[in-house]
Amino acid sequence: MIFSSHFKRMSIYEKEKSSEESVVICVVGNFGYLRKHLNKFIENLREKGKYSGEVLVLTSYFTPLFLLNIKNKQSLNFKKFRKIKFDSETDNILKKLNSKGQPNRHIHKNFQWHKLHLFDKELKNWNYVFYMDINLIIHDDVNQIIELKEIGTLLAREDGYPNFDWLLSEQFDITNFRFRELSKKYDLEIKNYFQTGLMFFDTKIITSSTKSEILELIKKFPITLTNEQAIFNLYFIYHRNVYKPLPAHVGGKTTYYYWKENDNTIITKQIVPKYK
Repeated sequence: MIFSSHFKRMSIYEKEKSSEESVVICVVGNFGYLRKHLNKFIENLREKGKYSGEVLVLTSYFTPLFLLNIKNKQSLNFKKFRKIKFDSETDNILKKLNSKGQPNRHIHKNFQWHKLHLFDKELKNWNYVFYMDINLIIHDDVNQIIELKEIGTLLAREDGYPNFDWLLSEQFDITNFRFRELSKKYDLEIKNYFQTGLMFFDTKIITSSTKSEILELIKKFPITLTNEQAIFNLYFIYHRNVYKPLPAHVGGKTTYYYWKENDNTIITKQIVPKYK
């Protein structure tokens, strides 16, 4: 049975916004990535992003925090989690995927799996988590995006925005025999699936079993070419039905786009226009 691609809101949650609940901006990184990007990220967040609230860093148990040379420790906290590990069969399948001539992300960007800890029950200490890849570039007031928070929802930018040329199926190794079962169970022809570089969610969507359920889904379908991204889409769109596209604009500004097309974009991945 194929899950429907029409996103219907879960009835147990209200479609209303709240401005009185706690929000934390969160990043994930290993020691090398934090040493390279953390200071710059915090500087942009505080100055251009005009954010004065709490910042949470998720990292591994082995990260030597005293070597990070953090310049601004205002409302900065760390949570250390164990590295995500898979059984040998799952790990071997992920290592041998047909990655279309691109580097295998499971091998070369393995720490991306640490994003699973965003949905650990410890994150329920906050009402909302605003996750950003630590190498995103902040150009304007991020509080404009925070005001968009919705109860019971995960907001994220569509991966194919704004042209929507890509299918969810392209996130998986379609040459693997497991893809046939995957495509029977889920509608992989949708084009408004999301990317995981920026996610803003109500922690009500986290249950005591959320992380373990995601891990089981990876074990069942270990054919993701994009590590956590493909699996998060299966889980939060079809299993939980809590995903909603991040509004493209707020207050006349683009909320988030990969390329910096103009001076009216709040957050980008790149600092230059596309194809420049």
